[in-house]
Amino acid sequence: MKGNQEDTPPSSINGDEISGMDEEGIIYLDEMEEVQLEDLMESEDDYTEMEPPEDHAALVFDKHVGSVFCCNFHPDGKLAVTGGEDDKAYVWSVVTGQILMECDGHKDSVIFTDFSSDGVYLATGDMSGVIKVWKCNGEENPHQPWPVVFEYEVDDLTLGMWHFGARVLIVGTVTGDIFIFKIPSGETKVLQGFNIKVECAKVFRDGVRLAAGYEDGAVKIWDLKTGQPLHTIPPNIHQIRVTDLDTHHENNLLASISTDGKVVLTTSSNGKVVGQLETENDLEVVAFAKDPQLDYFALGTLNGSVSIWDLTRQMVRHQCAKSSDENVAGVTKMLWIKDHLVTAGLDGSITVYEGRSGEKRLVLTGHRSELLDICYNAKENILLTSSEDGTARIFKYELNKEND
Repeated sequence: MKGNQEDTPPSSINGDEISGMDEEGIIYLDEMEEVQLEDLMESEDDYTEMEPPEDHAALVFDKHVGSVFCCNFHPDGKLAVTGGEDDKAYVWSVVTGQILMECDGHKDSVIFTDFSSDGVYLATGDMSGVIKVWKCNGEENPHQPWPVVFEYEVDDLTLGMWHFGARVLIVGTVTGDIFIFKIPSGETKVLQGFNIKVECAKVFRDGVRLAAGYEDGAVKIWDLKTGQPLHTIPPNIHQIRVTDLDTHHENNLLASISTDGKVVLTTSSNGKVVGQLETENDLEVVAFAKDPQLDYFALGTLNGSVSIWDLTRQMVRHQCAKSSDENVAGVTKMLWIKDHLVTAGLDGSITVYEGRSGEKRLVLTGHRSELLDICYNAKENILLTSSEDGTARIFKYELNKEND
């Protein structure tokens, strides 16, 4: 952090006073002899901006003003949606970058944008809690404005997601309340949070339960039908904010992480803690492998550590990147594509690791600041990223099928 310049005494390499400077540290131009104005400007003239990274993107979308916080694909992979600091969301073509729809009416930065699993609706949400659901126009009316079919305002928003198999929208708030909306009817259910901020949430693959992590370290498993908590991991297990969680594809296990480096494995059927692992501080993301043949989960930290763990043995299988490595960047997001682990970095790069060997297979660059979101569309085999640099980018995922 920069100090107050008025409180910083003048100095030189030899400890001598600078010529032309009085005891109060003020330089008078009419008293300067050896020091020329050109000399003062020399360092500024010599300054050169860091070379931008090689851009591997197939398309760059740069219509937002300020950071682009979130992104997602339409299920068919032809459209993308992004939300940003400019209080707007845009729907645009992944081929041309042409804007098809501007989602206006938000009061604050848009931090959630996603299409329903069947592609019929688009939901957008901003930090102030304004939620809008838009009816997607078909190919016959691609340029007509999309009508708003549902609108609601909650407390400050922390997260949002669609149910993976139903037209059900789920949003979380700083008060800890989790709202469940049926779309387009607007039928509402609230999972009460008791004024403890909800940080993360994930629907189990059975579709009827939801896991949520809270600011005080608690984790709850909710019944989506009844709106009641089934199991609670008390705050004294994590003891600090839960930053992320993920559910196993067989519905039997939940992994939750906290900033102090603790990983907690919980049996989802009875809420019993079956593992507590101590890892590195600044844990940011956790993700189970989706390939049924890989009983792994991966961890990423803001210090740049990436590790793949053997779930059965609860041991590190591969240390893909270490925080002590040179040129390593912190991890902000993570996802699995078949048996490959894809990470998004604070340096703006995408790195792909082979799950079985832990080897680095691919690095994609182009962004000039940290990645804030990443998603993948299998139909088009493309990645979409959004960044603090004010852009979103489309990357072709070029690991071929025989390597996948």
